[in-house]
Amino acid sequence: MKVSKEKAAQHHEAIISAGSRMIRERGFDGVGVAEIMSEAGLTQGAFYGHFASKDALCVEACRTAFEARAKQWDKTPSLSKYVDLYLSVSHRDNPGRGCPIASLAAHISGQSPSIRKQFSAGVFAFTERIAKALPFEGSTNIKRRHAAAILSVMVGSLVLARATKGDRQLSNRILAEARASISLNYGL
Repeated sequence: MKVSKEKAAQHHEAIISAGSRMIRERGFDGVGVAEIMSEAGLTQGAFYGHFASKDALCVEACRTAFEARAKQWDKTPSLSKYVDLYLSVSHRDNPGRGCPIASLAAHISGQSPSIRKQFSAGVFAFTERIAKALPFEGSTNIKRRHAAAILSVMVGSLVLARATKGDRQLSNRILAEARASISLNYGL
């Protein structure tokens, strides 16, 4: 039975959504096509009607994850509030719905050039958003340097907080100290 274009588009989005979440939770190599398709409510055989390869899905899943973070950014009134959301217990505890940088950075170097390119584009866009939101005057290059430092502190702190989640006190302290450091150093 032939699927309508509308239904095919819904299936395509379901695959990307499931893939994006699962890849952020377990890494690119930690999840297979069969698991993603099952999570999307589709058969494994249907996968190749939507994507030429798992690699092609990973590129789209990465793009979608960065787009979701951009939408969250756009809903947040200030850089200070975004830093608070990023360095929150909720974000720490939900990597599948969180930032792809923190979830995927450790896995990206072994991926294909197309996945690495998509990831790099997302990191660049995120850094640019931070640079534009900085509450002080300065050249584009100076703001980009500060933005890269802020992003590095945010991502590194989130990764450490996730790694030490078994010790809630330590994990929570890492998040709190990172928020305080960014606020103090950048006037947020």
